[in-house]
Parts: sequence; structure tokens; C-alpha cells
Amino acid sequence: MARVVLQRISKSYPGVKALDDIDLVIETGEFFTLLGPSGCGKTTLLRTIAGFNRHDSGHVLIGGRNVDDVPAYRRDIGMVYQDYAIFPHLSVSDNVAFGLKTRSRPRPEIAERVARALDLVQLGGHAKRLPHELSGGQQQRVALARAMVINPQILLMDEPLSNLDAKLRIELRDDIRALQRSLGITTIYVTHDQEEALVISDRICVMQGGRVHQVASPQNLYARPATVFVASFVGTMNVLADCQVGPGGALSLGRRPCVLSSLAGRARVTLAIRPEEVILPDAVEQADAISLDGVIDRVTFAGREAFYRIGCGDGLAILAHVHRPSERRLAAAGDTIRVALPISRLHAFDPADGSRIDLGRSDPER
Repeated sequence: MARVVLQRISKSYPGVKALDDIDLVIETGEFFTLLGPSGCGKTTLLRTIAGFNRHDSGHVLIGGRNVDDVPAYRRDIGMVYQDYAIFPHLSVSDNVAFGLKTRSRPRPEIAERVARALDLVQLGGHAKRLPHELSGGQQQRVALARAMVINPQILLMDEPLSNLDAKLRIELRDDIRALQRSLGITTIYVTHDQEEALVISDRICVMQGGRVHQVASPQNLYARPATVFVASFVGTMNVLADCQVGPGGALSLGRRPCVLSSLAGRARVTLAIRPEEVILPDAVEQADAISLDGVIDRVTFAGREAFYRIGCGDGLAILAHVHRPSERRLAAAGDTIRVALPISRLHAFDPADGSRIDLGRSDPER
């Protein structure tokens, strides 16, 4: 187990700034996720930590040791890849034993550690099978056992579940998290799946364009996004771009005047709100809320929940979440409806740089 420190890491390719002055600290025993869309730099950063990529500037420290000039095979890491990368001609046990054999461990020790690793990933009865005799989920468990059996300082995982079906992804991500907690191993995990990141992580680093937008716990990331990009990328968010602000912070939005004094002095603001925070009050006027009249464009029923897409004019569409739709009458497409956006649940961002504007909302409990 080790602490990982990244100091001003930068990496460029012709015409592309892949990593732009990255500073991060991953604590010992932490499950830390790099989250972002394709091309954001998360895999490049992971491979830099692993030693597969050479950074242009900055420093990588693992367990307090500078490893800038240490090759990958000497960094004492375990790596789990998206495509499993297990040897097709070797049995399950031989695949798992491979790293121990290259380290010239005694044969009895190898047998004991391989058996223990296979039991941990629930493959104790599959030691003699070949990879083609396993399911995709079982092959990924073999890759996980092979990475863990060498007792690495850190475990690196690059989109390890992306080749699996939805049900298996959920099952295996829960197993990975439980296993990581039991071993206490420092784990850095790459994914583009927001839900996966929220469920599995201690902390999440959201990246875009080779830069870090925010590092936070899943709860704080969802409740207090630092930029409009984070707000839009993590979960579903209604973004009301380029809202006009009048004297004293008066918003020209909704059925009646609404003043947010923290916006005073600004000409424009980007507002955002989660669908589950939108209130559907029918014809009742809500206090301390922006009220909008609109027409339902679409109703999506999904069993335990439903979603309204409501057109409110001037190209503005609001997505509203309905919990337990079976307990209330659902309106239909084409119906008129009034929606309320509670002031206390609004997020505000600077239209120029996308940074968060503090509206005085407190942090959620960690």
C-alpha cells in the first residue's frame, strides 16, 4: 500500500496537450477514480503513473519515492486492463502465477498465493481451465487475481468493466470495491461511466482536455459541481445558459421577479438544477422558486420513476424527475404544466469560464 503524489505532470503530443500541469494526491488505501469523456487524458495519466508513458515535465512519487526514471516493471504495481490481457494458452492458475514466477518466488509460495488469490475472486474451482472456457466476467476476475497476487503497492485499473454487459458490470464492480476494502490496497481506477464512478469511489477526479476540473467525494461532486462541465457530465443536469441578470441580481426568468443578491453586478449567469429537484406544482405558485409555464414534449415511464421533458419557450427545455409515478397521475405529452425551480437547489456558473458561483449553499454531509 502506498500514497501516490503527482506534481505538475504535463504531456504533449503533436498538436495535443494530453496532460496539462496535473497536481494530485491519492492517499494510502484510497479508491481513487479518474473520470471523464474519451480523450480527456485519464488513461494517459494512468499510464504515466504505471510508467508506460514518459511525461514531459513534473514528478511521480509512489510511497514517497520518485519513480520518474524507474521502468514500469520495477514500480511494484498491479495493472488490470480493459481487454483482460490474459494469456490464452495458459491455464487460469498459470496466468495468475505468471508475475510470481518472473519474480522467482519459491514454488510452494506461488501455489499458496495463487490459490488464495483465486479464492478471493471466487474462481477457486477454475484453476485448471483455459481462458476460452471462461465467461467475460470470469476472465476479468483472472486478470484481477493476477494483478493482486504480487501484493503490489498500488493497483491500476483501466476501464476494466467496459467489455461486460450491464448486469455483470454491476456485480463485478461491487465485488471489486468489496475486495479493495478488504485488502486496503491503494487503487486508481479509470472510467467514463459516471454512475460506476459514483458507486465505487472514495474520491473522484473529473478530467477534461487534459486538465483536472474537480476532485471530491462522490457526494460533494454531485451536490456541488465546481464547473458547468462537471455539472453536466456527472449525472443529469438541466443547464439554463446565458440567463440575463438585472440590477441587484434580479433574474429575468420565470413568471415573477426573482432576486439573487449574490449575482449582483453580473450581467449574465448560467443556472443549473438536477431533474429530481424540479417541482411539478401544477397551478400552485411556489414561494422561493423560479416558476415557469411550459408544454410537455415527452413523458418517459421507467417503472419506479418517470421523466417529463417540458418545453418552456425560447428553446428552453426542462427535464423533471418523478419518483414513484404509479402513485400519481402522469400528465401526457401536449399538456400544459407549471414547473418550479427552487432557489435553494439552483447551481450558478460564470458563463465566461464555467466556474462555480457561490449562492451560499452549504456542503452536503460527507
